[in-house]
Amino acid sequence: MTAIHGNLSHAMRDNYNEHGVDEYYKKVAATYRNPFFPGIKKVIWTFMNRWWEEEGKDLYGNEVTVSSGLRALDMAAGSGEATLCLLEWATAGQRSLCSKSASSVSTNSSLDDPLAALRAVPSISTGTSSRPAFIPPNARRNTPSGAGGVSNRKGKSVFGSMDPPQLPKNFGIDIIATDPYTSPAYTERTTRPCHELSFTDLANGLLPPNLSSISDEGQPIWDMIICSFALHLVTSPSELFALLYELSGKAKWLVIVAPHKKPEIKETWGWLRYDIASWSPAGEGKLYAGGKGNEDDDEETELEIIRDKVKLRLYRSNAF
Repeated sequence: MTAIHGNLSHAMRDNYNEHGVDEYYKKVAATYRNPFFPGIKKVIWTFMNRWWEEEGKDLYGNEVTVSSGLRALDMAAGSGEATLCLLEWATAGQRSLCSKSASSVSTNSSLDDPLAALRAVPSISTGTSSRPAFIPPNARRNTPSGAGGVSNRKGKSVFGSMDPPQLPKNFGIDIIATDPYTSPAYTERTTRPCHELSFTDLANGLLPPNLSSISDEGQPIWDMIICSFALHLVTSPSELFALLYELSGKAKWLVIVAPHKKPEIKETWGWLRYDIASWSPAGEGKLYAGGKGNEDDDEETELEIIRDKVKLRLYRSNAF
């Protein structure tokens, strides 16, 4: 088969209609790139901040080793967008800690110097002043509610900044990737291996090498499964049920990233929809309060992080 450079067309629906899903990904196996990567990064970083605040810092807040860090499966990994987002989030958080440490050392040094405060006062000869410039009340800009808050079209602040929190320097994320088609593109972009396992393989209980189907002490194999721009390709409800039910016994969290609200995941399939803002089960009241919603609705809610047309939803396994 002749190698194809790029994605053929940025409109994925056109690619699928012209070539078929399987044939398309075979053609772009080594060159595939997701054009929504900036939005994917924003929603994953925003979600990871919430995960760290609600769960991660209690588990890994102290010094940890890489082997005891977060275990994640990047399912249908494409060219590694989700993997790169996770690794870059962790790296940025560790750099934030280093920056704070350096700043703390600098501050402590200045406090030890009794003349430091005097030297920090602007010189009269420069014409500058230590007082902020006066801004009339009617000229002051309104700031969004909440630190780093993000306002949707109705002005409702839901989630904060995507800037990572300070992470322990030894915090690690152990990522295993699977994709039956784009393993070459994944490895080329991330320099990491990608196992050629399909949705059907995973639904049948197959696992990457060196993984046991039964984890130690009844714990999940993975803390988190992320599926980015792929789960909607499982169009058969029975096949989707088989996949999700099997995975519900292997991971605590399921993170779905997509440009729409598909697929619909039923509670009887092993997973419970989660309210990301309150970090609690969504419940039928919130889940169906506004109906199923419009596929193109870009209004962020407590149940869905939305950035640049990319949507992220969270589910928790009924088994953990």
